[in-house]
Amino acid sequence: MEDWINNNCTTEVQKRRIEMNQEKGASNWLSALPIKENGFSLNKQEFRDAIFLRYGITIRNLPQYCACHAEFSSDHAMICKKGGFVSLRHNEVRDITGEMLNEVCKDVTLEPELIPLTGEKLKYKTSNTDERARTDLSARNFWIRGERAFFDIRVFDPVAPSYEERSLSALHRMQEKDKNRRYAERIVNVEHGSFTPLVFTIAGGMGKQALKFYDRLASMIAENRGQSKSVITSYIRCRLSFSLLRSAILCLRGTRQQQRTSYTHLEDIDIATAAQIGKLPNCN
Repeated sequence: MEDWINNNCTTEVQKRRIEMNQEKGASNWLSALPIKENGFSLNKQEFRDAIFLRYGITIRNLPQYCACHAEFSSDHAMICKKGGFVSLRHNEVRDITGEMLNEVCKDVTLEPELIPLTGEKLKYKTSNTDERARTDLSARNFWIRGERAFFDIRVFDPVAPSYEERSLSALHRMQEKDKNRRYAERIVNVEHGSFTPLVFTIAGGMGKQALKFYDRLASMIAENRGQSKSVITSYIRCRLSFSLLRSAILCLRGTRQQQRTSYTHLEDIDIATAAQIGKLPNCN
């Protein structure tokens, strides 16, 4: 593998992949023991795909074309919205983070709606002014006691063609800045809360504000449990790393084409009538 890296990291894309893999959180899945009960195991195909994705090695036995009619490749799979896998990747990170927040914070809410605007003027044209705008998470007592903190997640692919002219650190800052412009002013001035963007690469690397957030979260969980912060930090990063990795593999291997089936949809069945006609036993 080392020889392959040395011979193939001359292109900018390969250099970017190596840089992605060196970020904090991007390699935790490689160092964890494959304990199934902790969710830290992969089957042999998943492990092979993970290694190939990590180093940009061509993966065989993939379809020639995507369900969106574009040519299929591992890079295309990471950004194609067909099939909803990109949303699932985002939601996995949201749910894991919400689960951990729920241990140490009050009033943890998934996708909280923001207070509607009533004439307030926001500075940036990209600010989210929608009447039913929402973020991914909110929690009370995270940064400041009594204050409601809001969080919004973004997972991006740094090797996408539109990003090739920017450095990885610049991309993290750009994604964080975009999230802040969308939500921060509205949340600070209308909600009287705080806003933190949680930005990840598809490899598991985090932006500066996400690193600060998960460092604070690890401290709170460690204090609550009376355990070492370093152990909690390692666990958090490993869970996030496996979540993003499995989501990447789902983007790669998941079926985007709607499958035809001869089954009747459950919502079309009158269950009570079917049970009566079929003389089904009462299972109380």
